[in-house]
Amino acid sequence: MNEIHKNVRVTIYGKEYEIKGSEDDEYIHKLADYVDLTMRNIAEKTQIIAIDRIAILAALNIADEMHKQRKLFEENITRLEQELQEALNIAIEKS
Repeated sequence: MNEIHKNVRVTIYGKEYEIKGSEDDEYIHKLADYVDLTMRNIAEKTQIIAIDRIAILAALNIADEMHKQRKLFEENITRLEQELQEALNIAIEKS
């Protein structure tokens, strides 16, 4: 299956970028807005001026959020699997 790649122009931290992707424009803009907001929050809280340092800190913050969400997701899957297994065991015992 061929994915259609298109260019989307976004602005992150005052600089324009052309992003090539297969997702729709709105989704790519949403991601760019999140990166922009993260960078602006870091710059405001830390008073760091160097854009590359702000970008690295933003990347680390976003990676941290992603890993925490992934861990939570995996814990929920494990819990649901255990609950399902318990329910199946009860159903088997009753039959």
